[in-house]
Amino acid sequence: MTELTIGQGIMYIQRPGMNLTSFPAIGQSDSSCSLTGLYGITGVVVDQFNNIYATLSRCFIIIKWVPNSTAGILIAGNPGYYGTDSNSLDWPHFMALDEVRGALYVADSTNNRIQKFIIGGNETGIKVAGGNGAGLNLNQLSDPCGVWVTRNGQTLYIADSNNNRVMRWNLGDTQGSVVAGSATGVAGSTNTLLSNPGDVALDPTETYLYVSDYSNNRVQRFVLQ
Repeated sequence: MTELTIGQGIMYIQRPGMNLTSFPAIGQSDSSCSLTGLYGITGVVVDQFNNIYATLSRCFIIIKWVPNSTAGILIAGNPGYYGTDSNSLDWPHFMALDEVRGALYVADSTNNRIQKFIIGGNETGIKVAGGNGAGLNLNQLSDPCGVWVTRNGQTLYIADSNNNRVMRWNLGDTQGSVVAGSATGVAGSTNTLLSNPGDVALDPTETYLYVSDYSNNRVQRFVLQ
């Protein structure tokens, strides 16, 4: 099993039978957003070939880092430039990888949307949730931070941070439904409320939803219906 930790522009990798290693050798990049370094890294996912996909929030991009390489490969976004078009991102956060279908889902936070990118494609994103301005309506998101895709690749769970809720959104639908937190956007610390949820995950049986309840300093578990 590969374990990853992140600190000051460097990823630390631990695999069975090997010592802790780090990359890139150059360490932290800067606002030039060179692909030979890392700058403002937040999200990370790993595929079965140990390719690492990283969100560089301050650079507004997603990169892929192949084992033993010396530079990342641009997957999405324009290095150092934010935007609202289908080829741009604005402060992306966490990601979900659908390896079976070769798709990467990105929480494009400041654009209030979830973008889908085809791995190996032309770096053009497809809006699959939100994108209707920041708001509380069921066709809107507000600063989404985390996203998870189900095994069948048909449903997303979204940490809708500023709305203090988690949304379930079926691909192809024009709106989602609230599955955790407040339907009216109210923050709270009771067992039924959330406060700025940061990320989401399902257990392997897809029975339970786990939410990093950021401002409440806890992880909450919900039973999925």
